[in-house]
Amino acid sequence: MRLRKALGAAGALLGSAAALVLGVPTAQADTVTAGTAPALRFVSYNMCGSGSPCTDALGYTDEAKYTTIVDQTNGSVWNADQIFLQEVCRYQYDELARRLAPKGFQGLYTTTVQLGTGSTLCAKGPDGTKGDYGMAVLVKGTVTERKVLDLTAGGETEPIKSPCVKSYTQGRANWACSVHLYWAADPTLRNQEARFLASQAAAWQEQGLPVVLGGDFNDTPGSTMAGTFYGPATGSGTGTFTEVDETDKDYFTSACATATRCRSGETTFGSSRRKIDYIFLSSAHFKNVKGDVLPRVTDASDHDMVRGAATWADCGPAGTTDGLFRRDASGALYRYAGQTDGKLAAPCKVGSGWGIMDKVAQDGTTLVAADDSGVLWRYPADPATGGYSGSTRVQAGTGWQANDVLLAPGDFDGDGKRDLIGRDTAGALWLYPGDGANGYGARKQIGTGWHMFDALVAPGDFDGDGRADLIGRDTGGGLWFYKGNGAGSYAPRAQIGSGWQIYSALVAPGDVNGDGKADLIGRDADNDLWLYKGNGAAYYAPRVQIGYGYPGGELLF
Repeated sequence: MRLRKALGAAGALLGSAAALVLGVPTAQADTVTAGTAPALRFVSYNMCGSGSPCTDALGYTDEAKYTTIVDQTNGSVWNADQIFLQEVCRYQYDELARRLAPKGFQGLYTTTVQLGTGSTLCAKGPDGTKGDYGMAVLVKGTVTERKVLDLTAGGETEPIKSPCVKSYTQGRANWACSVHLYWAADPTLRNQEARFLASQAAAWQEQGLPVVLGGDFNDTPGSTMAGTFYGPATGSGTGTFTEVDETDKDYFTSACATATRCRSGETTFGSSRRKIDYIFLSSAHFKNVKGDVLPRVTDASDHDMVRGAATWADCGPAGTTDGLFRRDASGALYRYAGQTDGKLAAPCKVGSGWGIMDKVAQDGTTLVAADDSGVLWRYPADPATGGYSGSTRVQAGTGWQANDVLLAPGDFDGDGKRDLIGRDTAGALWLYPGDGANGYGARKQIGTGWHMFDALVAPGDFDGDGRADLIGRDTGGGLWFYKGNGAGSYAPRAQIGSGWQIYSALVAPGDVNGDGKADLIGRDADNDLWLYKGNGAAYYAPRVQIGYGYPGGELLF
């Protein structure tokens, strides 16, 4: 941590005095927006504390710092999952933690310098935090372990510490560390610190855990320090990480003229413009890595904020098996791919802003959703990422507020086109024949009295005759099978189960385990998931637990 108080000329020069200065290119840098970036989102920001050179007298304010950071957690701005902070006062961290707690953030602060109540640095805090200066990391998700790495090599003017948290980011365990390496002109100590940090990160990666490092590394991309983290794909890196801004060709050096990745990137600090702030993601666990540097917020910090985005390495378009979708309380959408053992893979975030959707159904790889105003939308899956975006959705109908159920059974009437089924609030069942494009013809009533069911699902072909079927659960827990006739109707119901009232959600995800037979999934009162493997003859095998911690009240489909 660079102690920036009134230290005269020597203090003003702290921070990579010997760093290579990069020329400012004439081209505009690429822009990575919230609407186009991959689902995993990161932010790193050197806050410049509350002492020189970022004093009130020079126009810097705490509120500007808070606003700049908190804004990045808004869905319309960046929807950050992890925030790495350097040169942060304890009272500033406490206030940020308070503001971000309602959004599900937890974190860790570590003191690097405690100057006491008489200091002018970080002096605005209450008595217990005056003069308390350090580092912090904040993550959205459950923190399971906290660890402060002491990177001090020996000889630094203050301790070099890195607060790290192990948490579940979008459902996956990972380590995230905020970093500020030593700022002396001589890189010897900084290089030692980097090697120690890289070795700890390697140990976590060997355990199969993704690692994210964000912060002020106090040296430029071409340095020995940076090469400790950059991967070989950049030509001369020896590390195991991808830096979020290494594909920004607007800032490539001449040595990278024909490369796709480069130890380069947009500058982040100083009037001479040097890149010293980074976000590194372990290459084995992340792909589609993108990054950007935001314009300087002149009343918040003398550093530029770095933002990064990525997807998990194993996330992408739907595979050969079907899976489960979950919408969480924030409106984020996740896909859990099925596996041949019947279990579900780790979640992949595939959308955001889905809180306005009242009803959602899988229609092959397309999602069909009715919003709270009754407008029906079709969302095609992105062929490269498997994600679902409002930028590609197509309006498919209106008036769906009259229905309390939306089902996508496939081709229910035998004309080769995919249909929808809705149930209105009076219990009437309606078929919406597909037009083979993105719309539906006039609805046709195909049943009455269906309000007896508190759960309805469309499992596809559940009995193996090649025709789409329906399943309903009554309020007493009875499970009933309606054999489709392939012409828009169905045979009289047959009971295929009892005791199903134990499930708060019933889902027909298709063929989860890839055996060619449609399956069922239930979420019980303990929020555990149970798989019923279909036998292809209108029945199923005994249940097997395949998940836990799927919160009640969240939509599963």
